[in-house]
Amino acid sequence: FLLGACGQSKKEETTVATTTATPTTATPTTVYTLEDAKKAVFEISDRVGTITMTFYYKDDVLLKQESVENYTLSKIDADNPLELLKNSSAEDEQKYKDLIGKGFEYKSEHNDDIFTVTYSFDYTKIDMKKLKEIEPNLRLTDDNTVSYSDFRDKLLKAGYVEK
Repeated sequence: FLLGACGQSKKEETTVATTTATPTTATPTTVYTLEDAKKAVFEISDRVGTITMTFYYKDDVLLKQESVENYTLSKIDADNPLELLKNSSAEDEQKYKDLIGKGFEYKSEHNDDIFTVTYSFDYTKIDMKKLKEIEPNLRLTDDNTVSYSDFRDKLLKAGYVEK
């Protein structure tokens, strides 16, 4: 969420899921659970911080995304990086407020020189139609799910490394 505030483009993270179908229902039409899901971890770093994204998927369906963003305040070129990150975090929380507790969780915290943002999307619980309204560039498959392989490919092209 905060990459734009720190000199990178957040667009890459919020628009990485790409397929071509348009959603027709608010929930996936195929039922998936996190049981037996495979796990993949991706990471990207620059001089101001590190983003680690953990994905749970089954077949080619992305079931859950957990992200941890750690920023080193003293390395951010801004007059008041803590205020900048707090404001950006508050904007993100406001943007997704209707989904919090309904498949989306969000938390930010500050400890010494580190500002951390953690969030997760549980695509098995979230209202995909509402998420699509918030993230219009999110493309869903015919069964109203997110393609893991497409998401993965976009992350790799954006510079993320699979761990």
